[in-house]
Amino acid sequence: MAVGGGILGALGVGFLLASGRSSSPAKPGAPQRVALIGDSYAVGLGPELTKLLPTFRFEGHVGASTASWLSCAACGAWLPTFKPTIVLVSLGVNDGPAPNGANYHAIVQALHGIGARVVWIEPPAGVNAPAVRGAIAALGVATVPATNTPLGPDGLHPQSYGQWAAQIAQVIATV
Repeated sequence: MAVGGGILGALGVGFLLASGRSSSPAKPGAPQRVALIGDSYAVGLGPELTKLLPTFRFEGHVGASTASWLSCAACGAWLPTFKPTIVLVSLGVNDGPAPNGANYHAIVQALHGIGARVVWIEPPAGVNAPAVRGAIAALGVATVPATNTPLGPDGLHPQSYGQWAAQIAQVIATV
């Protein structure tokens, strides 16, 4: 399977796959080191989640898709050093109406490779993205259900990220 080198290279998945070593995701109840990676939603959620989660880091890139995240050599390069127990992922909306499920699976596999549990954040309920929701559902990972937070004038981004961040923090507490 040919996949972009960005997050996979940064996370050392090539070594993990070549050596046959596998890493189990962290278990609930352990101290949580939470990371968030993603698109403009991560840019908006990151500062709000920083207020709610004691050990938290984030990285977001406006307009990022799953393919662009995978091909970005610098994206997520800090994750292995941070050693998150949970990685929140907010990617997909920029994939358009026909997302490539292999990209989603490659991201999950890479994050599991560093021992992290993956929690994928669904786009807000008001965003029309049925194929993205389907790709996320097919992953078999925990999800943060779509928020009903009111959207701003662009019809894509929430008016405020505080309520959505609080919902995410509640989900993390149960994962």
